[in-house]
Amino acid sequence: MTQVKDGKIVDKTVDIKTYMSIEHGSINKITSIVLHRTDSSNAGSTLQAYADGKKSGAHFLIDKTGKIYQTADMRKICWHIGILLPRCQIEKNCNPKELKTITALIHEKGFSFGRRARNLSRHEVGKKYPLRYPSNNDSIGIEVVGKFWPSKKSFDKPTQQQLKSLKWLVEIIAKEYKLNIKTNVYAHGAIARKEVSEGAQILQYLFSGVVP
Repeated sequence: MTQVKDGKIVDKTVDIKTYMSIEHGSINKITSIVLHRTDSSNAGSTLQAYADGKKSGAHFLIDKTGKIYQTADMRKICWHIGILLPRCQIEKNCNPKELKTITALIHEKGFSFGRRARNLSRHEVGKKYPLRYPSNNDSIGIEVVGKFWPSKKSFDKPTQQQLKSLKWLVEIIAKEYKLNIKTNVYAHGAIARKEVSEGAQILQYLFSGVVP
């Protein structure tokens, strides 16, 4: 029987390999799940990077075989999101005052675009979820192995085994933390300044049950 104990999923299908290098303080409340792609062809390179001391990473990793690795305690913060996009601007529902603030931050003179984007991201993190997109401080990250192909602007098609494992994993996490899968699971590329297509295929599958 699957259990969640001390921030870990105890089940024969989950290989627990946690790395202190990617754990950064405690999460107070988990509000959401963010889906990522690794831009690699196998899990080994990601696991090796964590073993070598890489600081950024996600709580889970799903290989092309469908094997699930838990790489961080779910009670710990992982740096897996990066620079947040302004939710109300993306979804076109900002109030006039907030839209003015966002516009001022992203067009502030004297700073590089990268600096302005980071300043705006910090402004977003200061909001309560769901007024903003998920942040490192309140979300679980799941990496799904898959290479990015610039010529196609898309990632490897996820395998059937990956999709099956992802669905199972998301349902376990959602049940444990009382999350609504339809409203609290996100593709990384839709919420942060990353490759736009990152996570889109696998999120589509979760929502529709149709293989992208």
